[in-house]
Amino acid sequence: MNLPKSPLRTLQPGNGYRLPAEAYYDQDWFIREQKQLFRRSWNFVCETRDIKEPGDYLTATIGGEPIVVVRDESGRVRAFHNICRHRGAKLLDDQGNCNKIVCPYHRWQYQLDGSLRNVPQQVKQLPDLDLDDWGLVPVALANWQGLLFVNPDGQAAAFDDWLADIPDLLDAFEPSRLQVLCEGTFEFSANWKFYIENHVDWYHLWYTHPETLRMWGHHKGQMLQTGSHWASFEPLRPGHPSMTPDLEAINGLSERQQQNGAHLLFPNLTLFTGATYFATGVVIPLAPDRTQMRFRALVEPNQEIPADIAQIMLQAFQEITEVEDAGMTERLQATVQSDAFSVGPMTLDHEAPIAHLHDAYLAVFTR
Repeated sequence: MNLPKSPLRTLQPGNGYRLPAEAYYDQDWFIREQKQLFRRSWNFVCETRDIKEPGDYLTATIGGEPIVVVRDESGRVRAFHNICRHRGAKLLDDQGNCNKIVCPYHRWQYQLDGSLRNVPQQVKQLPDLDLDDWGLVPVALANWQGLLFVNPDGQAAAFDDWLADIPDLLDAFEPSRLQVLCEGTFEFSANWKFYIENHVDWYHLWYTHPETLRMWGHHKGQMLQTGSHWASFEPLRPGHPSMTPDLEAINGLSERQQQNGAHLLFPNLTLFTGATYFATGVVIPLAPDRTQMRFRALVEPNQEIPADIAQIMLQAFQEITEVEDAGMTERLQATVQSDAFSVGPMTLDHEAPIAHLHDAYLAVFTR
């Protein structure tokens, strides 16, 4: 893979802005990215709360691979390729509950543990078939604090190694213990990487969010790189109230963890934390120039929540991420195919996480 050489590299932090413009609009690049990045990575797929009972399942497409996550009869969570072993039909849609997995095409039936247990007309038509040889193909699955991750090709680094220091930084929030306050989904017309780059870009905080994030002390914030991930914390400015004063504080947080936190679990799970909330925002590529964001905010359980606080929280999040952040990425998408498009000098510290992001991306993409 040939990457462009830029005379501006000395004016950019680290190894510089390394992805070419076509990485943000080219369909062939998008297809390669699905196979060479997402299939090779650990990807957030859902929370354990989304599949609480035996038979509960949830489907997703990760790196172009149809995946199903299901809780079996014993309560164990499993993940499989959502593909029938007979003729390759997709098995399940969306999410729901079932006591067995039945292919809608020829009615091959699988147990919730993935084993094949019934094939119509087997005695006469498939007399030599050994059911034990044709169970569903499992997918590597891992759980961090109730957040479930899958690795479609099974070749990613060991999950605990991949997590790096994220548990030390964020375990205290115990998201599996918290309750859902609000959730939402929106789409925008830009490449997913523009959004992730914006998320780790400290420089834009003053200028893209002059009102919505004015309460935070950007100059006093701290950014951390850990493995391929990124974390940040920043304190409230004196005299400014927090974003959610009507919610109870989450138990057991350190002083730093009570600050405003924005984090990234590579490649595409954004996290937002504070004294009273832990929120996930998974950034899902739909096309080279189309992206979906799924957001969920969690809060301390067993508290009395004011009737309007969920809507206030959701509106604030959407103003910051959908209107301001995603809106700015659409401005980048509008120019990226121009011959005049280029990335010039970048701030030494505030945009350094983008260079780290590109390093992590290329380490997997070119492996």
